[in-house]
Amino acid sequence: MAMEEDKVEIKRILELLRTLCRMLGLTNREIERRMGLTPSYLSRLYGGFIEVKLEHVFGIARAMGLKPGEFFEFAYPSRTEPPSEAAIVIRRILRDLQPPIPEMTSPSPTPALRQEDIQQMVQDSLRQFFSGLTRTGG
Repeated sequence: MAMEEDKVEIKRILELLRTLCRMLGLTNREIERRMGLTPSYLSRLYGGFIEVKLEHVFGIARAMGLKPGEFFEFAYPSRTEPPSEAAIVIRRILRDLQPPIPEMTSPSPTPALRQEDIQQMVQDSLRQFFSGLTRTGG
């Protein structure tokens, strides 16, 4: 079963490479030229006549102007299924290896304003505003 799933995934990756090339307006021949390969190489790769290797994926991505990591972001933009047990273990180990984040000391809380304080601030602001209008002739 895993072998069949692998074939489906490889086909999906190759189709994504081909689609991204088209989106960028790049022909197979242009990608082959940029990679220093013979004509029809990509046709044979996409057709299943050449075994796909990771170097092929990296090279095609770079020939498009993408970093391999950027290509894989397009290939796997988000998880659609729960993580495997191995992924959970790896994430836990990586998390445990991170240095602890120092606790932030929160500033002392600002004392709450009383209703009288707010009214006084509004009155002071209005006085200042209107006195500015009378000085400028407004």
